[in-house]
Amino acid sequence: MLIVASDRVYDVVHGQRRPTARQPRKSAPLWRNRDYNLWWSGTALSRLGSSISALALPLLVLAFTGSAAAAGLVGTCAAVGLLAGLLPAGVAADRYPRRRLLAGAALVQAAGAAALCSIAAAGRLWLPLVTALALIQGLASAVFNAAASPLVKRIVAAEQLKAAFTRAEARDYGAQLAGAPLGGLLFTLARWAPFLADALSFVAVALTAVLLRTPLGPDTGEPPDPARTPIRRDLMSGLSHIRRGPFLRYALLWSALTNMLFAGIGFLFVVALRENGASPSTIGAAEAIATGCGLAGTLATEWVVRRVPGDRIVLAVSWMVAAGVGGLVLLADRPWLAALCLGVSIAFVTPLNVVFATRVVTTVPDAMTARVLTSMNLAAMGFAWPAPLLCGVLADAYGADVPLIAIAAGLAVMAVVNHLAPAVRQLAAEPGARNPATAG
Repeated sequence: MLIVASDRVYDVVHGQRRPTARQPRKSAPLWRNRDYNLWWSGTALSRLGSSISALALPLLVLAFTGSAAAAGLVGTCAAVGLLAGLLPAGVAADRYPRRRLLAGAALVQAAGAAALCSIAAAGRLWLPLVTALALIQGLASAVFNAAASPLVKRIVAAEQLKAAFTRAEARDYGAQLAGAPLGGLLFTLARWAPFLADALSFVAVALTAVLLRTPLGPDTGEPPDPARTPIRRDLMSGLSHIRRGPFLRYALLWSALTNMLFAGIGFLFVVALRENGASPSTIGAAEAIATGCGLAGTLATEWVVRRVPGDRIVLAVSWMVAAGVGGLVLLADRPWLAALCLGVSIAFVTPLNVVFATRVVTTVPDAMTARVLTSMNLAAMGFAWPAPLLCGVLADAYGADVPLIAIAAGLAVMAVVNHLAPAVRQLAAEPGARNPATAG
């Protein structure tokens, strides 16, 4: 799950004050944008480290306790910390220097990973300590993601946002694809090794935040003023801003429902293959194929979003994803074909994500970006976490096909709604083409 030297230090070093509002820059191609490439590389290392430890941590808990419930408790604590921290972190990122928040949160995560490394090396695990570390890691992740959320539109020109989001999707798929096998290999070599790698990756991204030259904000004079705006009001201001914007309301609802359905799909994919006799190694290979399809989809996304209007992308992808899940139901007894169905669905979602993300960040003022995006993330994650449990109950009672059919039907209904929604028709225009008074 994105996104010390302060901006005041930046002013002193460069001998000048920043303007109170960042002017859009028309820069060279992304590969020549120093700050973008630095940030992309740092976050790639961080995502890889997180993917490595995501596999290694439950393995570590299982190795010491032999309890799947204990491993699940640790994962739940991390998720609770992330969810609990999202709204306060969004307020902090719109009030206080984001550079400090980014580097500080990353260093807290590095310290947590280093503590896990020490526990693994010592050969003694105290479960309350590990759950507390997971909770702290989740809270720090919320702060980091909130502070990182406005960053891309500050370091990238407006006309390059789609390309930047596409490459971020590719980065995340690549980290996910490489992280799991690398985590398993490192854990086999030494139980502490995955956590050392994760700690170093957090140090790398903290250093990246310090080295960025672009002012990260919030800019001097931007609202909210911490001396005048109550924190309680700021906690809900992101949701209030979303409620006033028709497109943002639709984007929040769309992201919440799709995250819930895809959380169920990922879980049911494993259950369906297992019900049809696939071995664990076959299931692992099938998941790798599906993830690889997602990575391949990102390679075509930049070309697609440059040439196809956003509304057409949303409408076409909505039906393709529903069809892909339907194919998964029909082909669950053939693991490789089922993996391709899931992979095609994942690949098609990437351009849709880019279209929505680009429109959201271009319609939200920088001073509100962190609060709005953390509110949307909270809604998306809040809907997603019960999905595996609900799907598991249905699969136990009726088999995996029944919840998969229900999900495919739900996606088809959402596709129909997309044809009727005015918010989707707004995507036919390039971001920024509309009157700012009607944006949102």
